[in-house]
Amino acid sequence: MLHLLKVWFLFLLVPCSIVTNFSWAQDDIVIKGKVVNETGTPIKNASVQIDIHNARTNSGGYFIIKNGNFPAQLTVKSNQYSDFTDILLFPEKWKDTMKVNVVMTAKETQLEEVTINGANKFWVYPRKQANVLDFKLEEDGNILLCCSDEHHYFLRHLNEMGDKVYETSIRKHPKQIRQDCAGKFHLIYNDSIYETSIVGQSVGIFSPSPYHKSIGILDNCSYADDTSIIIRSYMNQKQYLEYQLITKRTKSSKILYVSQDRQKARQLKDYQRENKQTVTEILKESNANHSDKLSNDRHDLQKARERWSTQQFYDLILLKPIYAPLFELNDSLIIFDHPNDSAIVFTKSGVRVRSFPISYQYFRGWKTELIPNIEKTQIYARFERDGITSLRKINLTTGKTEEVVQIKDHIYPEHIQIRKDFIYYVYKDYLDLSMHYIFKQHLTNR
Repeated sequence: MLHLLKVWFLFLLVPCSIVTNFSWAQDDIVIKGKVVNETGTPIKNASVQIDIHNARTNSGGYFIIKNGNFPAQLTVKSNQYSDFTDILLFPEKWKDTMKVNVVMTAKETQLEEVTINGANKFWVYPRKQANVLDFKLEEDGNILLCCSDEHHYFLRHLNEMGDKVYETSIRKHPKQIRQDCAGKFHLIYNDSIYETSIVGQSVGIFSPSPYHKSIGILDNCSYADDTSIIIRSYMNQKQYLEYQLITKRTKSSKILYVSQDRQKARQLKDYQRENKQTVTEILKESNANHSDKLSNDRHDLQKARERWSTQQFYDLILLKPIYAPLFELNDSLIIFDHPNDSAIVFTKSGVRVRSFPISYQYFRGWKTELIPNIEKTQIYARFERDGITSLRKINLTTGKTEEVVQIKDHIYPEHIQIRKDFIYYVYKDYLDLSMHYIFKQHLTNR
């Protein structure tokens, strides 16, 4: 127990620039701004916060704040207006002043934040004995449900109303349901993966394939259609992500896009150098069983614990892959390159069309997760603070976030999915932590 506490203590001592999202700091930048309403009238006494610094606007709507950490979240509040939030990115090189203009919208005309209340919440599958392990929405509104029910495990097919249509028994303790890039569903276990299919009036399950041979295909296949397939691959300590487009007919391939976080890659190398270990050595130690080599010597035990702490910190905290996912949205493919603050739009044949800036990832509470709707027409960024989940809709033209939806009735919802006018999710019963249920809530006010 003591060495576990030591590990977490070491985590707390590591510089924040390594553990958290990287930020850029320099001498304080003077930020001069003006806050007005939609008609251009200055707003007096508005509260302005940039990072941890606060100010209020004067009678002309002006404010001045000094800040040295970027990107920084800007929040402006005034009683008669809806809150304004945005992200201030890096200042121009060699400049020590930044100008900001804020236009606030009156509360009665703003796209108001949607707060889900009890009347808009529905229990999708109201069977108390069924513990929902995972589920997947289908385009027609049906639901593929993985659950345990009175000590037995099932895959159940539900209609849009949540009624059971048919079911099939499965092995105990499945981990999750995964959908591959071709749209097929797979049942994941620790040791194997089963492809599923709707066969007649039942849920069919094919012969299993070994987990270690199939999980890579599920993880790395990002998109597929009748003519091509897009595969992703990580390199350079998972800080380099490459998308490769393969044409099915000719088997030819080309690099579609590359995303990389050079800053974090350098910091990881510095960490290795300081600990005098290479990536190979660190990962090799994680797979080795040192128990048979240890003696009761205090020095040997101390070294073993330090080696284990180094490996665990590197593997679980530092070695997180960059998040630059690809999604099919409307008639395009879009890569959201968060390390480089940009979204790139391609045709489905792999022709680059345009790009637009993104900065929502710098808002506090971002969960490093994007959730598209089942119709593939909209996408939302997920945020969480004090257990309350918020979804911000991303404008696919400007990259700005628009409508904000909060799920307040259930804290820490899981497996969030969106179809039409509803958010679906799994909620853990606070009276019985072993039970999980599916709920849905309106995505807009009713």
